Amino acid sequence: MSVEAAEMDQEGYDRLQRALKAASGLDLTAYKKKQVFRRLAGFMSRYGFANLTVLAEAVRRDPSVRQQLTDFLAINVSEFFRNPERFDHLKAAVLPELRRTWSSLRIWSAGCSVGAEAYSLAILLEEMEPGSYHRHAVLGTDIDREALREAEAAVFGADRLREVSPGRLQRFFAALPGQRWQVKPSIRRYVRFMVHNLLEDPYPSGQHLILCRNVVIYFNEAAKEKIFAQLAASLVPGGYLLVGSTEAIFYPARFGLAAAAPFLYRRVEG
Repeated sequence: MSVEAAEMDQEGYDRLQRALKAASGLDLTAYKKKQVFRRLAGFMSRYGFANLTVLAEAVRRDPSVRQQLTDFLAINVSEFFRNPERFDHLKAAVLPELRRTWSSLRIWSAGCSVGAEAYSLAILLEEMEPGSYHRHAVLGTDIDREALREAEAAVFGADRLREVSPGRLQRFFAALPGQRWQVKPSIRRYVRFMVHNLLEDPYPSGQHLILCRNVVIYFNEAAKEKIFAQLAASLVPGGYLLVGSTEAIFYPARFGLAAAAPFLYRRVEG
């Protein structure tokens, strides 16, 4: 099915929207329509669904189709130390500042996909304080269950490791056959993963640092506002939120935030 045909099938889209919302909590109304139609057209072409009405019925009746579609709609772009200058700043300035105030840090990688970002954060914590996994914790969440299964396995190909230095690769990863690498237990024990829908589920509280990058770009403005407000509320006063390079927050004071660096915001005290 072409993108144009999907866009014209409003009745089928409405049925699919209701089926997904009822069955999995995924709310398509929060996403930008053109991007959703593009993904739906690709899914239907790949799996042989004639139209959106047929797909909606399959979603309603078949949990495996429902999960396949939910995972397909999720955007899984993830690699270690993506935009390395951001991680350099976290290591040099943000984490040491937080550590001076709090003995234990809670860090959340929201929309973590296959876990590369969450493990990158754990590596920074281990470099800052070796063996501190009993004090500091990283939470990785995503709506995509299959991506989270990959995250828990912690096995990555070279395409995910382009920004990992040779020293880090040797220290924190174990080589596997087929040019794959597995994150060592010394890093994995910092991190736990769980399914979380940013539009539906309660947000974890008391976070000192949240990374939510390249996630809200796919949502409409109303959904973005809701997500930013809840992310800000999840931070402790003085905690930080890092967003993607296309997701700058305009007028962050609306959410109780203040700009601290490019794409980095600090929750205002009090």
